[in-house]
Amino acid sequence: MANTDPEFHRTVTAQNRTQLRLFLLRLLLFALPLLLITAPPVAVLVLSGEAFRDLEPVLQQSLQQKQGLIGFAWNEQNYPWMKRQAVLQLPPQQILALGSSRVLQFRREMFNCPFWNAGYTIVTAADFRTFLSTLPAEKRPRILLITLDQWMFNSNWLQSTTDTAPAHWTQNPSFSLRTGLRLLPDVLLDLIRGRISVSSLTQQRNDAPWGLNAWQNAKGFRPDGSFAYGRQIQQRLIQDPATPDFQFSGTLQRVAAGSDRFAFGETPDAAAVEQLRVLLQTCSEQQIHVVACLPPFANAVATALQDSGRHQYLQVLPDTLQEAFRGTPHELHCFPALADCDADDSEAIDGFHAGEKATLRQLLRMLQQGSRLNACCNTAQLSQDLAAAPSALEVYP
Repeated sequence: MANTDPEFHRTVTAQNRTQLRLFLLRLLLFALPLLLITAPPVAVLVLSGEAFRDLEPVLQQSLQQKQGLIGFAWNEQNYPWMKRQAVLQLPPQQILALGSSRVLQFRREMFNCPFWNAGYTIVTAADFRTFLSTLPAEKRPRILLITLDQWMFNSNWLQSTTDTAPAHWTQNPSFSLRTGLRLLPDVLLDLIRGRISVSSLTQQRNDAPWGLNAWQNAKGFRPDGSFAYGRQIQQRLIQDPATPDFQFSGTLQRVAAGSDRFAFGETPDAAAVEQLRVLLQTCSEQQIHVVACLPPFANAVATALQDSGRHQYLQVLPDTLQEAFRGTPHELHCFPALADCDADDSEAIDGFHAGEKATLRQLLRMLQQGSRLNACCNTAQLSQDLAAAPSALEVYP
């Protein structure tokens, strides 16, 4: 039979409250060290914009004000969505650059027509057409400027990768709680090692950085979609041994080992070449003119690839691609090495990325070869820009 004594119930209630307070106190004491440990990395991720923040309003502001530098240290998965979203937000662009990181040195200043760089979005030859299919017809460009990375046609490399799904470009991953929480141990470790300066995140900066790479290294995407290498450029210019891929050592090791993008290969992949043909046909149907280029390796790397005897597909790739373009209104420009656009290795950012100056040389050579880009470029002005370049890697501010 239940006890109906009011005094009994008051006593039990008081005991329950006391037990609850003790439980909450123990829980707080247990959680306090965890909170103290996680607070600094959470603050870094939030203040820098690296995680726990929505990228969309920042992107919109950057495009409207034509100011800002967006560069993530860990959250590079934001970039494909960001690039497509920018194309949707901007007025239709007459020229759209599209490809991997190797197309990113084409700048708005090089063109007189509306231009935007949607690079760092493409992995395989099939991805070009898939990306275009995600754009409304009114947002498609008149001219599509693409780089065809050599490994896109390497059967051995293709076995280790897959074509990109549309969701990779259409879904915004920037405000992901799971991703932010996953980064906490890495950020904490970098804080302990002194690799992250918390004080720098509170400084006023004219370049309006967003993301840890932008804050720490002035490295990220400009409002025209091109990529600024920031501190890495200065390291490269002074031959700092800490420069990524210093003296192309990392790239040359991969060439020798036949690893990653430099996998050995005998002949160009037939399926990838067919994907290129389908892209050209699709662009013809959509009245998009394709200007494609086979981007250059540093001369030292190109020589190593030729001497290896195990990258034979590279020797026949230009002719194979020319055959795919033959009979179409589109154009292909091949630059297997920096020397093919009158540049030397001082103009390479690393073993397989041409710098801004070498990219301008590449554009001038394309214009000399009769590219339709002549309608959007002033060759005389570009030649003056090249002559006035402040360094081997930079042309424009």
